[in-house]
Amino acid sequence: MALWSSITSVYLASVVVALILTYGEQKRRGQNKPFDVVMGYLLCMVWPLVAFIVLIFYKPNQA
Repeated sequence: MALWSSITSVYLASVVVALILTYGEQKRRGQNKPFDVVMGYLLCMVWPLVAFIVLIFYKPNQA
């Protein structure tokens, strides 16, 4: 159970960092379109999961 807690903690920490950075970037650029804001936040929540899946299924080329 400690493994899942650790994985969840790392995932949530990376999401929070991505959300903070995205918020700052949107403020700096003056983006205020609701679609762009929502999509930015949704993608922040999804990309760590995608990166984890890629790491699991990545197989180096056996040349």
